[in-house]
Amino acid sequence: MPQDIDTGPSEIAIRERSYYLWEREGCPEGKNLEHWLRAKAELEAEEEAHRRAEAALSGSPYFVMPRPMISAPPRRTTATRIDARKDALRA
Repeated sequence: MPQDIDTGPSEIAIRERSYYLWEREGCPEGKNLEHWLRAKAELEAEEEAHRRAEAALSGSPYFVMPRPMISAPPRRTTATRIDARKDALRA
């Protein structure tokens, strides 16, 4: 059974993205490696986001929902109300 092999972004895609970055920055000289590495990192991040989105839509266990942020610790208001009702029933 053939498996998908993750090879990352193609050289052509990296070349096109790095050229776009170079043009966007005003065609500076001597930053070709910086543009290449940044283009590769951007494309890899986009591919990872795409894989995560596909996994979330397919129900795959690859995607894990993040825990929600808790703004304040839980309070014991419910327990207090129950205790108050018990006291009222005893009286």
